[in-house]
Amino acid sequence: MLAEDSYEGEGLSNVETVHALHVLRVALDKLGLVGATRVDPQLQAAALAQSVGEEITQMIAEQKKLEVRFVALVAEQPQLRNLPNKNKLHENQKEVHAVAEQLRLGTQALVRNLKEEYVDGVEKHDLETQATIERERITTAAVKQLKAEIKEEKSRHEEEMRRASQALAELNQQQKAVALGGSSKARYRQAQVGAANECARRLENSMLSELQDQIAALQEQLEIDQQVHEASSGHSLKVQGWLREEALEWGSKVDADLAAKEKDTQTVKQERQRDLMALKDMKEKHEKETALKAERDVLAKDAVDKEAANLVLKEKQAHAALKIQAAWRGFLARHAGKGKGKGKVAKKPSKKKK
Repeated sequence: MLAEDSYEGEGLSNVETVHALHVLRVALDKLGLVGATRVDPQLQAAALAQSVGEEITQMIAEQKKLEVRFVALVAEQPQLRNLPNKNKLHENQKEVHAVAEQLRLGTQALVRNLKEEYVDGVEKHDLETQATIERERITTAAVKQLKAEIKEEKSRHEEEMRRASQALAELNQQQKAVALGGSSKARYRQAQVGAANECARRLENSMLSELQDQIAALQEQLEIDQQVHEASSGHSLKVQGWLREEALEWGSKVDADLAAKEKDTQTVKQERQRDLMALKDMKEKHEKETALKAERDVLAKDAVDKEAANLVLKEKQAHAALKIQAAWRGFLARHAGKGKGKGKVAKKPSKKKK
C-alpha cells in the first residue's frame, strides 16, 4: 500500500494533462490563424497588371484614332485652298487645332496615368512586401514558441519518466523484501505500472508526431510564402520596368508630336496670313474695278443721253425746218399770185422775205 501511494503521487495528474492539452490547442489555433490570414500577392499583381494593360490599350487606341483624323484633315487642306470659298478651309483649320489639342491632352493624361500606376504599383509592392515579412515573422515566432513548448513538455515528460523509473526501482526493492505471499500482488502492480507507462509513452509519441507534422506543414507553408514573395517581387520588377519604358517612350513621342504640331501650326498660320494678304489685294482690285466700271457706266449713260438729246434736237430742227419751208412756200405761193395781177408792185414782198 505504501509503494502504491508513492507511485501515484509521482504520476501526471488529470489537471496537468488537461492544461498541457489546452496549451497545445491554443498553439495550433494560433498557427491556423496565421495560415488563414495569408493573402496571395501573385493574384493581386496579375489583376493590377491586367487592369493597367487594358487602360493603356484603350488610351492608345483613342490616340491612334485622333492621329488618323489629324492626318486626314491635313491631307484635305491642299484641295480646300484651291477652292474659291474659304469657309471649308477655315473649318478644317479649326478642326485641326481641336484634334491637336485633344491629342496633347490625351497624351498628357496617358503619361500621368502611367506615372500614377507606376507609383501605385511601387507602393502596393512595398505594402505586400511588408505584409509578407510580417507574416513570416509571426509564423517564425509561432514556430519558435511551439518548439519551446514542445521542448518544455519533453523535459517535463523526461522528468516524469525519471520519477516513474525511480518509483519502479523502489517498488522492485520493496517487492524483493515482501514475502512470497505478496509476490502476486507486486507482479500485478508492476504490470499495472508498466501498462500505465506504456500508455503514457504512446500518448506522448502520438502528440509529438502530430506536433512534428504540424511543424513540417508550417515550414512548407513558409517556403511557399517565400516562393510566392519572390515570384511577386520579380513580376512587380518586370511591370515597373515595362511601365518605366512605356513612360519614357510616350514622353519622347509626346515631345515629337508637340514639335510636329507646333510646326504644322506655324505653317498653317503663315498660309493663313498669306491668304489674308491675297484676299486683301483681291478686295482692293475688286473695288478699283467696280469704281472704274461705275465711271464707265456713267460715261456711257451720259453719251447715250447726249446722243438721244442730239437725235431729239435734230428731229426738232428737221421738223422746224419743214414747217419753215412749208410756210415759206405758202407765202411765196400767195405773194406770187398777187404779183402777177398788179405788175411791178409785186416786188415788195421780196423785201419782207429778206
